Amino acid sequence: MTQQLSQHGAYPAALEFARFASEVAAHLMATERGWFYPPQNPTALQSQREDQQLIHLDLTPFLGTAQPADAARWFSTVTTIDQLLAAHQQAKAACITEPSQHVHAYAEAYLQHCFNAARAQYSDADAQLIAGWVSGLDVYAAVKCVECLLDCYDNLTLFKLAGYKGWQVLFDHLAIRCGSSQYSHAEQVIEQLQQQHGYVQSQVEHERFYQFDDGWNAYPLYKMLDNGQVIRLFVDQSDADSPRQIIQHWNHCYGFTAHHMALRVVRIENDQCVAVPLLEVIEALAEAGVAALTPTGFYTHGLLEQVFLKPHLNKDVPEEIHQSLASIDPALNKTIENGKLIELVSRRELTKDQALKSLHLYGVMPSNDPISTPIYPYFLPAQAAHVIRTSLQPKAGED
Repeated sequence: MTQQLSQHGAYPAALEFARFASEVAAHLMATERGWFYPPQNPTALQSQREDQQLIHLDLTPFLGTAQPADAARWFSTVTTIDQLLAAHQQAKAACITEPSQHVHAYAEAYLQHCFNAARAQYSDADAQLIAGWVSGLDVYAAVKCVECLLDCYDNLTLFKLAGYKGWQVLFDHLAIRCGSSQYSHAEQVIEQLQQQHGYVQSQVEHERFYQFDDGWNAYPLYKMLDNGQVIRLFVDQSDADSPRQIIQHWNHCYGFTAHHMALRVVRIENDQCVAVPLLEVIEALAEAGVAALTPTGFYTHGLLEQVFLKPHLNKDVPEEIHQSLASIDPALNKTIENGKLIELVSRRELTKDQALKSLHLYGVMPSNDPISTPIYPYFLPAQAAHVIRTSLQPKAGED
């Protein structure tokens, strides 16, 4: 995997963000073993994996100012499943215009099928749970999250577990699979997200664009909301010269609905947020009948850990799409049926004092309840590549 660098001017506030990162890095260096500084960079830490590869983690928060959590305008008064679906449609009209030229008509039919099924399967209490949760997001993330949560009823399992375990389920990120760089699909999406919805790229150069060796690329985008919630987007697409790469075909089949929604789980201890260990969450879900795939990220000393839940299989992909994929690579027909995914993410939290400093950088006023403020704010390319590969593990025909 290589990374593309782009020129980005300095901001007056950048030094304050870098100073904060240096303080956090120094704290980790002083309290834990296994970290070391990269050359001439006090805002980042490195660690060595068991295979001797280096992991580089820049702790500098993305630069920006807090913006309104505007999804509540559409979702805060929802009390029934029909109202949730109506609110989704109204909110969607306020989002970006996504390129549709290369998207199959089935994409809209698939989404409508999910909504029709939700009317019969989801209760009004479920609708209130979903609407209440997405009301703390921005409108773009809220729309995509509603689509994910209504894709399969199992997607509510974690929320129901959290209710009696005293956990909080938090939004971590969305992955939007955009198509192909041949048509600049991702670039069209991120331009609108930046201009219309206030998303930013990180000022850390190597966090602005990822190029993966197996034929795809991604733009991470970020947004801090005035309630302290961070919205992370992973906007990705296939490379123009990689016809076998799955992202473009997934986009053709399902459109710009999120490929996966990533959730974090925390609990309150000593008046601060603490990450619930990923294995504890996996075990609780397994007891509830929801299986996970292959966890990754334990080589980051727990700053970032990730795992996908087992994908939902969609057996109704049109034959026309299957035939088209078979002409490229028959193996694509096994992966196109993997439906929406839920990713579990664990991000270790800052200490209470550090968390307050972090929120101050964005002008966020802390509420009475602790606000989740992870130490490491970004994605890790090596892990992103791994978890995407694991999403392809279950083959069509498995239960």
